[in-house]
Amino acid sequence: MKVLFVLTNHTELGSTGKKTGYFLREVAYPYSIIKKAGHDITLCSPAGGPVHADPLSLDYGDDETIINFYENDNIKNELSKTNKPESIDSRDFKCIVFAGGHGTMWDFPDCNKLQLIAKEIYENDGLIAAICHGPAIFANLKLSDGKFLVSGKKISCFTDDEEKHVKLENEVPFLLESKMKSIGATHTKADKFQSHYEVDGRIITAQNPPSSIDFGKAIINAINKL
Repeated sequence: MKVLFVLTNHTELGSTGKKTGYFLREVAYPYSIIKKAGHDITLCSPAGGPVHADPLSLDYGDDETIINFYENDNIKNELSKTNKPESIDSRDFKCIVFAGGHGTMWDFPDCNKLQLIAKEIYENDGLIAAICHGPAIFANLKLSDGKFLVSGKKISCFTDDEEKHVKLENEVPFLLESKMKSIGATHTKADKFQSHYEVDGRIITAQNPPSSIDFGKAIINAINKL
């Protein structure tokens, strides 16, 4: 199966003067799990071109899964030239994965083309998966009937408490948990920085970086049921 994997291009962390981007663990683990299961992955980002890991996610020590991903020359090449949404045909994919990282809060919600691709994949009986801040894509994502995709669905994402814990609640454009609730989602969560994921039909979401392994496994389980 062909899987579209979406990462943020955004690298400025609000007014902090610090850098952000995609969160490495939330990419490396799901990517590796999906690849190991034999599926093809195409990388995409809102603007196309290079994507960058959040510096805070680069302290991965001797984690072999992350090393094998991030220090792989072929993957480095893929990360340097991700596809633009305009070059993607949604009919080629049965699953779309939105990786997290604070950067997504700025460039996922207003990327109309990505929302269209996700809507078309979902309405063509495909899967949508998003982890941590990746569910920012849902903020403005509506189905053909005009309803928010996540309205009436169980959704997990980076929680308001976790955002406050990392002291970025005043830097992000909005609080993600609160946003999901405001558009009709039922938010589920574990304690701060504990693994948690949610599967509601063909929507798979996860709370935070520690959820990355369970998130990847949940995607494979869902793919196998298609």
